[in-house]
Amino acid sequence: MWTCQLMIASLFWGALAATVTSLNEGQPDNSRSCPAPGGIEHGRVEQVAHYQCDPYYRLRGRADGLYRCSQQHTWVNEAVGEELPVCEPVCGKPKNPAVQVQRIIGGLMVAKNSFPWQARLLGQHNHTSGATLISDQWLLTTGRNLYLGHKENATLEEIAPTLKLFLGQGMSAGDVERIVLHPEFPGAVNLALLKLRHKVPIREDVMPICLAQQDYVKVGRVGFVFGWGWNIHFQHPAHLKYVMLPVGDSAECLEYYQKHTWHPLLNNKTFCVGMSELRESTCLGDAGGAFAIHDPEDDTWYAAGILSFDRSCSAARYGVYVRVLSVLDWIKETMAAH
Repeated sequence: MWTCQLMIASLFWGALAATVTSLNEGQPDNSRSCPAPGGIEHGRVEQVAHYQCDPYYRLRGRADGLYRCSQQHTWVNEAVGEELPVCEPVCGKPKNPAVQVQRIIGGLMVAKNSFPWQARLLGQHNHTSGATLISDQWLLTTGRNLYLGHKENATLEEIAPTLKLFLGQGMSAGDVERIVLHPEFPGAVNLALLKLRHKVPIREDVMPICLAQQDYVKVGRVGFVFGWGWNIHFQHPAHLKYVMLPVGDSAECLEYYQKHTWHPLLNNKTFCVGMSELRESTCLGDAGGAFAIHDPEDDTWYAAGILSFDRSCSAARYGVYVRVLSVLDWIKETMAAH
């Protein structure tokens, strides 16, 4: 009598789908399990469970999803033992990625599902800004975005219920459960993390962007920025727009703003991005969006920065971004702690 029965159906444990097969399967009956497989001469049969993730998810860490029935009658994986594998969202792999189709760095209407991590954030009195999906339950935005329409002394508990987030083709992301401001906000780092009450399903039009693990911020390197910031008519557009912009020289940017009436936060945790060749730039409502870099080596999109200062609107030479690499430890620690 076999203690670990052979299964041919899909078993859904949490977000996992486990398809169980055998090296020598018997014929299935009308129930959810098959009879024990027959033996063979000069050989043996092994019961194997193979976990596979849904589309747009992948197995985390070292687990390959292959489990065997041990002598102790438990399912065991060579790498992680009896611990079940976890399916985590794929990041930075849009099905229809944007490409730079012209030599001129400029702006275009967004292609369908090209930037599935971009969220639209509506605050008090429907103030529009941006947010960036970085997991199936967390987003990055600016701290100042959260206070739009609120008094300066408003508490985070008061602000959270007023926020509305939309992903993909206008899908509501649900309620915001928690807001975590960067410990150096507002003096040095204009950044906040938003935790959703429930995880959002990852699919073609809703997918997190990967966080930069290396320094992509090099002068002249072109990144993609997107959002619903004001257009030339001082209105928020109906459709998501994006623009390709170059990283600017930090010293020149600092000198520029020292002489300007605007004084955005500039320090070692920020970087500047210039205008396009058509003098396009970001504008009010774009803050919270990512400066997205495509790394051709692994064909993955990374958030190198989060737009902090979006008031340039072609009137100022530079937009200012929080450097993701400089706050990466805080992001990981915060998500793990909550």
